[in-house]
Amino acid sequence: MRFYVTALLTMFFLSSCLKQSIPDAMLGIKDHGKVTATLSYKINGNAVNISVADADNQGATNYTLGCSKNPGYYSLSGISNAGETSFLFYTDSLAVGNYKYSGTYGDMFFIDYFNTAEYVHAPSDSLSFTITSYSNGHISGSFSGALTPLVTASTINNIFGDPGSVLITDGSFKNVPVFY
Repeated sequence: MRFYVTALLTMFFLSSCLKQSIPDAMLGIKDHGKVTATLSYKINGNAVNISVADADNQGATNYTLGCSKNPGYYSLSGISNAGETSFLFYTDSLAVGNYKYSGTYGDMFFIDYFNTAEYVHAPSDSLSFTITSYSNGHISGSFSGALTPLVTASTINNIFGDPGSVLITDGSFKNVPVFY
């Protein structure tokens, strides 16, 4: 009996010295599965970067960078000191592939950049998101587009600026968690 107690206490003390838990070490998981999510792009040449360490540990309804499932669509959004970025994937089943929204479908908000809202508005406007990877509940990919700024919001008719005058280039997102 003394042997079993000694063996049990030895295992307990040795395991407490590990930098990882025994299950994580056995599965080869490092950093306890913490994932850093990023979203970056240039808006008319000005860089916007969003990075969230331990992105899976955000609230499913209140997050800095994530993608949430809603009835009929998924909403990818990010918040930075420059403003808000948002894109709607109109699908019931998010998958690897290209999702494109053009101005012929109607107005769609995409970015609030330093208090100026940018829309897919004019027929020549478009926004294209490509999901290149969707695994373990995270999406990665790229995006680009041409948008129109909202000059004045009105209850009757909004006033928009020059069509296609806002260029989104070098857009990328990596390890963005999908919340269900």
